[in-house]
Amino acid sequence: MSDIKKTSSQNPDPHYWQSFEELYNSKEFIELNQNEFKEGVSENIDAGGMSALSRRKFLALLGASAAIAGTSCTDYRDKGEIVPYNKKPEEILPGRPNYYASTCMQCENACGILVRTREGRPIKLDGNLDHPVSKGKICAQGQASIMGLYDPDRLKNPKKKLDTRLIDINWKTADEEIYFELINSGGSEIAIITNKIVSPTTKEVLDQFIEIYPSAKVYSYEPINNEVRNSAWEKCYGDGEYPAIKWNEAKVILSLDSDFLGSSNNKIETARLYAEGRDVMNKNFSRLYTVEGNLSVTGMNSDYRFRLRPDLQMNFILALTSELNKRGAGISLDTFGMDLKNFADENALKLETIDHLVNDLISNKGKAILHAGDHLPEDVHVAINTINHALGNDVLYNNKYVMNSVQPLRTFEEIQLLTSRMKNGDVAVAIHINTNPVYDLPGDFGYTEALKSVGSAISFVEVENETSSVSNYVLPINNQLESWGDAKTRSGFYSMQQPVISPLYDTRQTESILLTWMDGDPAFYNDKVYHSFLIKNWEQKIYPSLNHKLDFNRFWNGALHDGIVITNEKGKGIGSFNVNVAQNIKTPNSVDGFSLQLKESYAVRDGRFANNGWLQELPHPVSKIVWDNYAAISPTSANELGLNSNDLIEVTNGNSSLKIPVMIQPGAADDTITIELGYGRTNGGTVGTGIGFNSFSLFTSKSGLTPFLYSGVNVKKNGGTYKLVTSQTIYAFNEGITKDLPEKRKIIQEGTVNQYSKDPSFIKHENHYSDLTVYPPIEYKGVKWGMAIDMNKCLGCGECVVACNVENNIPVVGKEQVDEGRDMHWLRVDRYYTGAPEEPKVSNQVLICQHCDNAPCENVCPVVATTHSPDGLNQMVYNRCVGTRYCSNNCPYKVRRFNYFNYRDYFKDGYQESPVFALLQNPEVTVRSRGVMEKCTFCVQRISDARAEATKENRELKGSDVKTACQEACGTNAIQFGDINNEKEEFHKYRNHELGYYVLEEINIKPNVTYIARLRNTHSEES
Repeated sequence: MSDIKKTSSQNPDPHYWQSFEELYNSKEFIELNQNEFKEGVSENIDAGGMSALSRRKFLALLGASAAIAGTSCTDYRDKGEIVPYNKKPEEILPGRPNYYASTCMQCENACGILVRTREGRPIKLDGNLDHPVSKGKICAQGQASIMGLYDPDRLKNPKKKLDTRLIDINWKTADEEIYFELINSGGSEIAIITNKIVSPTTKEVLDQFIEIYPSAKVYSYEPINNEVRNSAWEKCYGDGEYPAIKWNEAKVILSLDSDFLGSSNNKIETARLYAEGRDVMNKNFSRLYTVEGNLSVTGMNSDYRFRLRPDLQMNFILALTSELNKRGAGISLDTFGMDLKNFADENALKLETIDHLVNDLISNKGKAILHAGDHLPEDVHVAINTINHALGNDVLYNNKYVMNSVQPLRTFEEIQLLTSRMKNGDVAVAIHINTNPVYDLPGDFGYTEALKSVGSAISFVEVENETSSVSNYVLPINNQLESWGDAKTRSGFYSMQQPVISPLYDTRQTESILLTWMDGDPAFYNDKVYHSFLIKNWEQKIYPSLNHKLDFNRFWNGALHDGIVITNEKGKGIGSFNVNVAQNIKTPNSVDGFSLQLKESYAVRDGRFANNGWLQELPHPVSKIVWDNYAAISPTSANELGLNSNDLIEVTNGNSSLKIPVMIQPGAADDTITIELGYGRTNGGTVGTGIGFNSFSLFTSKSGLTPFLYSGVNVKKNGGTYKLVTSQTIYAFNEGITKDLPEKRKIIQEGTVNQYSKDPSFIKHENHYSDLTVYPPIEYKGVKWGMAIDMNKCLGCGECVVACNVENNIPVVGKEQVDEGRDMHWLRVDRYYTGAPEEPKVSNQVLICQHCDNAPCENVCPVVATTHSPDGLNQMVYNRCVGTRYCSNNCPYKVRRFNYFNYRDYFKDGYQESPVFALLQNPEVTVRSRGVMEKCTFCVQRISDARAEATKENRELKGSDVKTACQEACGTNAIQFGDINNEKEEFHKYRNHELGYYVLEEINIKPNVTYIARLRNTHSEES
């Protein structure tokens, strides 16, 4: 950072910028942007040096040939009658997808999903529209989880530790030996360590397990949780969990270091409701204030944003309360003499904006909500609850679908006590059900050492992890798409889970393993054990309480078909507020040193998705960094420490320290370090191992304000560098005639709500371009496809990117290839800063192939590989492409991708060429080979499918018949797709909206993607 400033010969430009190198016109950045492609992107492509057969593929084929050879020398066991496919299941038609309703069990939110299958193999997950909470949407992790089913690293059979290594055993041996351990536990504890339990039937299995083994105890935990928030809620309202919020009814939102749009709690529901309050169609706009220590997804989308280190949030709340009470709010909260004006002066907060905030909260009683981050101390949450209650804002809590806990989480104190019991030899058996406490529990718990004193440590896993590596038995479990189950996360409904494919390997469902141990005889197991238990539990315990009119069998089949069971259960409300609870708030302490915030990763979450390449390669929504975590620091603090991005620093928190690269983040608060968790895995699979830095090592049960927030942390420059790779800046425009291009060429167009109210067509006034063209006019008489993207609803989260990857068989290329500018994403989310580095405003823009009517790429292709269709699509004929890349040179949007390698073979020694990965591919989309250009197709395979269906039904094809993958995945419905020519459909309103504009409209290539200009709901017309 400091070096970049020294090389700048002029002041920072106030217009749109994407990186510090661009803002300060660094020499390297100038050189980068003088070339069409990034330097080195076309180098080292010697095909002669490429292996025709990867090591992984060779071993797979060798194993297959050995197996075939073996059968010729032995008595081959007949596995049953061969059933020809012409006697296929009734519901399966060759070449046609089937859809099955189920539930995503990747996290505690348990969203409803629809699983698309082809010829019996799942290929795509999308949301179930019937689910009352997720309403047809799932997160990026849910989208990408389909890769987990076909992960070559999945454990394929049971293992047992012999000396220091794990050896293969069979299930009969595992069951017999573990059953012996259980019945001979001698009254010592049998600890079952699991993530949050959301299934009523799973809880029933565990309850019955405890009846048979009375010394068994269940410890459910989540390494990143809302325990502090719920504890504060219980003190304020007596019982229950913190409720869902009616974000769509809030006129004013104050977020206090709460990334509620990015990662906290149920972001699928939250983002959708928030977007409903930012609707240009209904001209309905809420106002979002954000106070945070590091720039987040929520901060990027705020109307007003304040930088403030997170350990000063309590001081801010007390000062705000003092000012609110001066204006008659009547909040029963001791402010300890805090004054808002003094606090604002001390922390460089704009008084004018602070005054707007206070006025908005006072004038919107009952229509405003204050929300604090999970990582903030309990006193902050108590104070927030007190303010919301005093201002009448508790009417915004959702009482229809009240949070439901099948089994509450254990506290960190209870987990720590378990660890102590392990060390004392009081635990005979520890059963880890797809959890990884060796990796994600605080280091001072000493969990790894504690396991050494346990009689037998057992791990149920799909892919081996740090905990399984120190376990005595490692047992392979089914993937969620191979499993039965149910879920209850809210009152009023149940969500059902059903398998859509038979287990690919010798795996078992978790509950079936426990049921077998409960019986004691390994012969008890069959693949229907838990299925039968599930049906019986529903028939005897759940179905009678529903008072359903159908008989059970018809009810059960209907429940599986819909994936949802709606009940007449009513939420009991939030209870009465304890007005005395705020008296226990402690005097806020002064802060010193650095503040350290440990945050859940946007991509790999707490590390459980580390082996998923699609997620590792998903650009960070703020920094655009891939394949790593880092320490985010403010420009001012970086200058004080003499740091540039990529420099290594040492962060010391008590007795723990971590060396990690630094990334200078515009908008970060001074003296604040933010690090994402979930990286630095030492046993995380082929993809996940050794990626990033293990910030869980800074996780401690002592000295923190909360387990995720620490004050007085020491930060120093360590020496050396580490290369962080970003996917963004290669697309920047900032030199010569392209300088300030985002503003000059109206790539980003914005305004304010006030400006829009006064003049709804203000965008159109500024856009007057000649319609002259050398192209002959073409009339599109039938359907003409187009897309509209509402930048008021786009959060920049990247869920659309993952959905596009899955739908279109886009490979993972790896960190080094992204660094070379060879990433293959057909869809990208560009992030632009504007203003000063300390207080930037942020704009996001989804950019794909614009499918221009006068497409400049089509003129220059010497082999006519890129052509135009009668319905307005810019098409690529892969078999015709010879890789000249002229089309990419001529594309002003830089949205085309070139296969420099067969990345499936090139990445991780052919990891994606593993035979099982072939099952993952969408058969409706060509798997591209090396040396061709590819890009967004507007999901032409879905268009073709809809056209065939319309023909079959003898009707006209409509634009609403097709939903693209990105549109289907967008949690805020920011992406619309349809027929430009059909004036009767909803899409026509977006295509012709008064805030609509085209990117680079002045070059008159007539793109078919419309952008709805973003409006900021500020108190003036300054955007």
